[in-house]
Amino acid sequence: MAYINDVFVDDIVAEQIPNFRNQVLKHDRDKVLLFDGREGAGKSVLAMQIAKALDPNFNIENIAFNHNQFIRLIKSPDRKKGDFILLDEAFSSTSSRASLSQINRAMITVATEMRQLNLFIGIVLPSFFDLDKYFAIWRCETLFHVYFNKHGKRGNYILFPFNKKKLLYINGKKYYNYGCVKSPYPPCRFTKAYVIDELEYRTRKARAFRKRELSIHEKKWKDRCKTFTVYLHDVYKMEDKAIAGIMGLSEDFVKHFREGHR
Repeated sequence: MAYINDVFVDDIVAEQIPNFRNQVLKHDRDKVLLFDGREGAGKSVLAMQIAKALDPNFNIENIAFNHNQFIRLIKSPDRKKGDFILLDEAFSSTSSRASLSQINRAMITVATEMRQLNLFIGIVLPSFFDLDKYFAIWRCETLFHVYFNKHGKRGNYILFPFNKKKLLYINGKKYYNYGCVKSPYPPCRFTKAYVIDELEYRTRKARAFRKRELSIHEKKWKDRCKTFTVYLHDVYKMEDKAIAGIMGLSEDFVKHFREGHR
């Protein structure tokens, strides 16, 4: 392994670091890197290590834990050429589809700024096959696919450069098959070391996760209230006051749900 900006990086990736930095800093480009793999395989740790190797000033303030934070970081007036911005959104079974849709929209929203500002962008997600086709094939440069070895140990990944990543998406998406295209590189290794304060990172990520889960449950509750309110009003011809009494809500809330449903 090579030692770059206080972090150990696999020799294969270390050879690419100067080229990546040269393309972004001297040739008016951006560089979008994807990190995917099973939960707990270490993709966030690897993403932060690569971020530090590319951007010596990378720190926890450069990490977005949801798509809104990501957009704000990209559009920040403090952004400068060569910054590495990492989108590391926590996924759950109840929110993964919505989160991926938001990531796709966020990428579209800031695509122009990413290139104009010459940024390094890292996206951590369960599978790059879930990304929008245009971004997965054309806008993302390299895929780091993290996996457990046959003994269940972390610290392993396969690197797919641009053309191989493109073929992988086209040929593997139907069955999420990462084995249908062979990487030109041998398997790579990474350590379990955090390049930022681990406790602060985990605290911020957990906070963002809880906030999103609450917002999802709140939306579901509101949708059910709207449906029930309209049903009672239209089918049973009940007044707002009677509906409010049944549902334990104020009349203003009932009116808001009913009228908002129209």
